[in-house]
Amino acid sequence: MTQNVADQAIQSAVEEMQTLMRADGADLVVKELNVPAARLHLVVDLANVECLDCVVPPDMLRRIIQDSIAKKYPGELEILIDDPREA
Repeated sequence: MTQNVADQAIQSAVEEMQTLMRADGADLVVKELNVPAARLHLVVDLANVECLDCVVPPDMLRRIIQDSIAKKYPGELEILIDDPREA
């Protein structure tokens, strides 16, 4: 899998999660996507959320993102998620 194809596969998986998050007023921002370093760094933005309990909990969010990416990108990838609810 070339780097460009890997980038697209990972971005596609992230976009699916962004759609789900935005339905609850939250967002998922890509801070870094570095395929050669096998790292994806995401930030959860809760600025426009009216109901925090409506947003996918951090542990479940991590599993969903990992599963979604694994379906599209078979390589190793460290996934870092900055979620203010885990602060």
